[in-house]
Amino acid sequence: MAKKQMSFAEKAAKHKSSKDWKTVKYVKSERSAKTGNWRFNENFIQLAANENLDQALTRMEDEIKALAKEMASIEESVPKVEEKSEEKAEVVSEAKAPEAEAKIDPAVKAEEKETEQPAKEA
Repeated sequence: MAKKQMSFAEKAAKHKSSKDWKTVKYVKSERSAKTGNWRFNENFIQLAANENLDQALTRMEDEIKALAKEMASIEESVPKVEEKSEEKAEVVSEAKAPEAEAKIDPAVKAEEKETEQPAKEA
């Protein structure tokens, strides 16, 4: 038994009926902060069936602002935990440093004594 295949017209009609969005290419021109030359940023924006480009841009800006607020609230809570762990790490490293110096000092002192003795003998 052969599989029934759809014609191109049937495929096109199927996709259009389920599609409530239309895609628009939006090109925004900006001056570069470094060089001062014009830069062109291209974005593809999906518009609703009854939406124009200005409404879509304001909708996108509102979404970005909402995400920025959420990220700010998350960032406020996260550094408190990190600061405590950094303080502990600094305390641990400070505690180990004098021990390492104490271990090195006797060896250095022994070498210094050896170098001083031949100088005194001469």
